[in-house]
Amino acid sequence: MTLLKIPYGISNYRTIALEGYAYVDKTRYIRILEDYPSPYLFFLRPRRFGKTLFVSMISSYYDIAEKDNFQRLFSDTEIGMEPTEKRNSYYVLSFNFSGISSESESQLESSFIRKTSNSLFSFINRYHLEITLSDNGSAADQLSEFFTILGAKIHGSVYVTIDEYDHFANELLSFNIPVFQSTIGRNGFIRKWYEILKEATQTIVHRIFATGVSPVTLDSLTSGFNIGRNVTRFHQLHEMMGFTREEISILISRTLPKGTVNPEISKCLQEYYNGYLFSEQAEKRLFNSDMILYYLHSYLDLGKPPEKLIDVNIASDYSKIGNLLQLKTPDKNIEVIKEIVSTGMTSVQMTEQFSMEKSFSSDDFKSLLFYLGLLSIRESLPGAVSLQIPNYVIRGLYYDFFLDLIAKEAPFQVEPDRIRDAMYQIAYAGSCDKLIVLVEELLHAFSNRDFIGFDEKYIKIAIFAYANMSSLYLVKSEYEVPGGYIDLALLKRDPWHPDYYALFELKYLKKNQSSDEEIEQAASQGIEQLKRYTSSPELSSIPNLMKWVLVFSGDRCVRKEEVSDLDNLKSSQ
Repeated sequence: MTLLKIPYGISNYRTIALEGYAYVDKTRYIRILEDYPSPYLFFLRPRRFGKTLFVSMISSYYDIAEKDNFQRLFSDTEIGMEPTEKRNSYYVLSFNFSGISSESESQLESSFIRKTSNSLFSFINRYHLEITLSDNGSAADQLSEFFTILGAKIHGSVYVTIDEYDHFANELLSFNIPVFQSTIGRNGFIRKWYEILKEATQTIVHRIFATGVSPVTLDSLTSGFNIGRNVTRFHQLHEMMGFTREEISILISRTLPKGTVNPEISKCLQEYYNGYLFSEQAEKRLFNSDMILYYLHSYLDLGKPPEKLIDVNIASDYSKIGNLLQLKTPDKNIEVIKEIVSTGMTSVQMTEQFSMEKSFSSDDFKSLLFYLGLLSIRESLPGAVSLQIPNYVIRGLYYDFFLDLIAKEAPFQVEPDRIRDAMYQIAYAGSCDKLIVLVEELLHAFSNRDFIGFDEKYIKIAIFAYANMSSLYLVKSEYEVPGGYIDLALLKRDPWHPDYYALFELKYLKKNQSSDEEIEQAASQGIEQLKRYTSSPELSSIPNLMKWVLVFSGDRCVRKEEVSDLDNLKSSQ
């Protein structure tokens, strides 16, 4: 079988279909969307979840200009084998609102006008229409003029697609709520644009499909565009974007040579990237499609996994969580983050639409994290939903962010070169002394503060973040083994092969001057726990596995116990 190319970074369906790229077939959802009672739909998913590709796919399917190319584009897909009656029956008008400048209200408006104008001219050129539009006026004016003229120029109806409908709005939320309210609010130019679009649904626009990340803008548009239906959590559309495990297996078989595929690859992908659930009624958890394609692309190019587990583009998108902390109620938002990083989960009454003109609750902030892909559904609760961190990669982002947060509060300097040296010392010398110094410095920065109330879970978060920054290990927090949970485990992660691996059991005594008896009791407890945990076959087979009990009191590590085996202990103080 001829291998197909991995479509990493490719979001144009036509390119994928015609130029030898693998495609995870999502065309069956065309029928579901077409049969849905409302023809004007909004569908939300986190960044890099395949939204643009899906919009491109349905555009190609419905575009009257692609009628002669239908077999070339869709012959190998489910919808190609049994197309709907409406295939290639629309003039497709496409808008993409990513990349709009939001530095100021004037720049936002001019950028929005330019985006609108470019889309309209692209439509005119694609269908060879004799339409001349005015060069001035607002985006709403342009759209209104266009629809007024268009009715006499075409014989048919229009399918409007809007990709990233809220991109600029989400940017504004992180730093300029007044501009958000003035542009999307009652008299805002964006609201007026959607009012014109709504008017056009009475004449020439028969269907609309819009994608975005969050429903923050939906409430502001409600009175101006109250015909749209948000189907984000509709369980029948749950797998419309993102990949299932079965889809990834097919993707691997079509793109990677059999002899080069490590049997552990599926297990690694499951560990790093799985875990997204957007509907309580859905059964299969999803993988972020960009993360999977990034990993496979590296595997194919280098013959090994990527050194960094997350694409720099995704990391950049998710790093904006820091800006969101300032949204409306910073103190409450920080408390939410503290809860999530310390427990890995939270509960919420999910917010379906947000209003920046009303109060902003903790549930609103948690819901926003859910829509951004930073939390995912764990299970349904009576009248609420339990949310959790979706996967290993996102947990690492939380811990990195939280370390930065507390560093700014202290203030405390996070020094990447020293963190790297500390992790190298563990990996190649079997010593954790440099890591202990880093943790002591962090504790000392908070010795006279009551920011988070340090205990072992925050020390654990700090060590996890340090280890995760180095990329040398797969870092497991609360690692489940027979007999209990190990606080931290530094385990094998391809492509690295350090000389030593490590387990940590952490104890924290809040007193600055703990008694010898208290220190001894904490150390003994940790030793017994490690002895019990490391008796499992899974751990006993790991070569050069260092096992440490670290007891902290105040801002110092007052005891380090190295458990060399089940019977011999070596301690230093």
